[in-house]
Amino acid sequence: MFWIALLDKIFPIVSLVGITAVVAAAIGHYLLFGPRHPELAKDKRDLRRFSLWERFIHAATILSFLTLALTGFAATIYFGKPLSGWLWIVHLVAAFVFVIGLAAVALRWAEDCRLASYDWEWAKQFGGYLGSDKDAPAGRFNGGQKAYFWTILLLGLVAILSGLVRIFPIFNANVQEIFLQVHRYSGLFLVMVVIAHIYLGTLANPGTWLVIISGYVSSRWAKHHHPIWWEHISKSTAGKKGNGKCNVDGAGASPVGTEPE
Repeated sequence: MFWIALLDKIFPIVSLVGITAVVAAAIGHYLLFGPRHPELAKDKRDLRRFSLWERFIHAATILSFLTLALTGFAATIYFGKPLSGWLWIVHLVAAFVFVIGLAAVALRWAEDCRLASYDWEWAKQFGGYLGSDKDAPAGRFNGGQKAYFWTILLLGLVAILSGLVRIFPIFNANVQEIFLQVHRYSGLFLVMVVIAHIYLGTLANPGTWLVIISGYVSSRWAKHHHPIWWEHISKSTAGKKGNGKCNVDGAGASPVGTEPE
């Protein structure tokens, strides 16, 4: 089929253009608007945001995905041929880890990533990323993080299913070729979204990447970046102190159903 052959031929160019565009957008945003609340990076981290399990599944999923991206793009763009040999073995092992990791992430954070009314307000303010001094409303995860979560799940599912069809060729050659292109392009879009996610979690928000490493944030960080979640945690903390319990644990403490709107 002509259009399948065309997609196959232009994939290296589309990949280069797409990834370059995301990187250029990140650089442009940083130069125009700079980092958000850089003063918060040095605050003492005394509020737990992510449990050890959450940090583990996040690390396993992102590292396995990066391995998939590197091996897949190395074969397609650098070597100019389908995956084979040791690259294929590494890709297959990473794919297994990614499937398990993505399933664990979905089960752990799906409830926290349900959309709420205040997420629309976050979206209208673009999360404060376009120079607004006003903190956008956000629960444990903000509107952008929720959109990222569901996009990753959707594209990840497409990439996984199309990859399985490639591993177990149950269709004719033409259909297999269609699934190959679906796998490639869904993987490309995943890479582009993950690059944006990495930028927002590092340069755009200084110190934020340490959150997923240590699991802890400062109270000021929570108040600025996730004010609704912070309000919920503050009320919970006050209640614990009133009962003689002073341990503050923010991880998973604010499912969407209990967050004030």
